[in-house]
Amino acid sequence: MVKRRSPLFMQHQPGGVFGYVSIDDYPADIWFVDSTNTASSDAAGYGQNPDSPFATLDYAVSACAAAAGDVIICLPGHAEVVSAAAGLDLDCQGITIIGVGENSLMPTVTFDTDVLADMDVDAADITVQHMHFVAGIADVTAAIDVNACGFTLRDCRFTGDGTFCATIWVQPAAGIDYITIEDCYCCDLNASNTHFINLSGTGEGHIIRRNILIGDFGTVCIGGAGVVTNCCVLDNRIYNIAATAEAAIHLADTATGIVMGNMAGGTAAQATGIGATACALAENYYGDLGGDVSALLEPVVT
Repeated sequence: MVKRRSPLFMQHQPGGVFGYVSIDDYPADIWFVDSTNTASSDAAGYGQNPDSPFATLDYAVSACAAAAGDVIICLPGHAEVVSAAAGLDLDCQGITIIGVGENSLMPTVTFDTDVLADMDVDAADITVQHMHFVAGIADVTAAIDVNACGFTLRDCRFTGDGTFCATIWVQPAAGIDYITIEDCYCCDLNASNTHFINLSGTGEGHIIRRNILIGDFGTVCIGGAGVVTNCCVLDNRIYNIAATAEAAIHLADTATGIVMGNMAGGTAAQATGIGATACALAENYYGDLGGDVSALLEPVVT
């Protein structure tokens, strides 16, 4: 495929910094998606440059070659509506999806119409970066359903409100390994929330770091009953208004890994904000918001 031009765009780099990147930095095919462009079409001959892009991300995924390192660039203002279970299916191994645009121009994926509407991740080694996921209906069951290993969410935004929400934003299937969620922001204050990420099954090597998570997570913000191994939960900032024990971070009693450098607050009692019995714990802080007191080390140093 011939690349007509080589624009620069902002990309989140490892370590939490941003830098300008040329599409020539990617050796494989580059596909463009823009629902706001009147010249867009989900058809052969489109998607090869930003002047005649595909209309939907779902179609762009079908144009990619598996395990070839293809990149899909969602242009500023692109909007995708997912209205059914697996309505957006990421089923091509090794692709990277990058959203371009800030604030109101950040590309969006809205879950609407059906509470089972979700984005399925059905192929390994997929990265989604700088996309805005929006609840457009009350009680979306599980917005992102991860069924393959090596999935990365980076610098993404998750939004609900008092009416619309996702009960669970990220739901890995049992036995899925090496999920990375980093530098993301979530604000969803609906009381129907239960988890940001529900670690309900087994899995190895997950990395959840540097996220800012604000919500009414009635079960737990990060965690679940699954026995995950070698999991790293690092440097997250969590505010959970649900009065739930261990509401910020709670891994199963036999889960292993590292839980360090997290700061959290909520309405749960100070001594029950963070729980990871079999993990290496250091420098985690939790504050009960019932008083004008700064957060304290959790678990308490003995």
